[in-house]
Amino acid sequence: MQYENMKIGSLPAGMIIDNFIHGIDPYRYSDYLLEIVNATPFFLERSKGEVYVSPSSEAHGECDCISPHYQLDFKLIASGSKLQEKSIFSSQIFYEAGVTYYCGSRVDDNSKNYHPIQSTRIFAALRPLSLDDLLHIRGQEFCDDQVERDIVQLMKTLETNKNLFLFFPYNIYFDKNDNILLGQNIAIQAIEADFRQVLTYRAQLRPTKDTYVCFLYAHRFILTTWKDGSLLFLDAVPIEKSPLFMKLKDFSEDMLSGDMLK
Repeated sequence: MQYENMKIGSLPAGMIIDNFIHGIDPYRYSDYLLEIVNATPFFLERSKGEVYVSPSSEAHGECDCISPHYQLDFKLIASGSKLQEKSIFSSQIFYEAGVTYYCGSRVDDNSKNYHPIQSTRIFAALRPLSLDDLLHIRGQEFCDDQVERDIVQLMKTLETNKNLFLFFPYNIYFDKNDNILLGQNIAIQAIEADFRQVLTYRAQLRPTKDTYVCFLYAHRFILTTWKDGSLLFLDAVPIEKSPLFMKLKDFSEDMLSGDMLK
């Protein structure tokens, strides 16, 4: 197993677009991340054993995940254009009377209002950029380029003056996955390399705030923290620890696709 053999797949729309699946209780991706936080000893230690809950309201900028002793805000590390593409062009999912229906996307190339979306794979867009490059892009008054607009939006997200739990909504896998620990380390190093400059930007801007990065590998949520210029492993939480995640996964897998988390 080595970096060159690593593969990556985006999570389906039903798992990252809030309320994408029709006919089930309203949900947000942050709801299953809350379940994962509450299943992680590290975060329970930060909260002094108190269970984290969602705020009753976010009208005044409350965090998504709160306890009396520690708070976190959940953010997706994905471009706005990629999320828009998934919302519009993914097959719709409906659930009614015990039956799940998979239908066409909201818009396709035969639709009257169809126009293609140039979506950005944010990790690939960041890969060649230095911190100076990022500062130059952030300093522009207007960005004509979609990639640069997505980068600016991510940088604005990272400027948030809160402890951030950043969820990278992709599953990392290897066709031959015979050494879980090695694969995990390769994945962490790869994500660190792609996001090093933007995470450095956040650390310089918000030095008193914590930053966590989470992604999926081997049917586990891999939790890391950004510290002293590196992503440090915190924990690996089985996906089964989140009932909502498992429910959305089941709805998102049709009878032909099989397990989407390879």
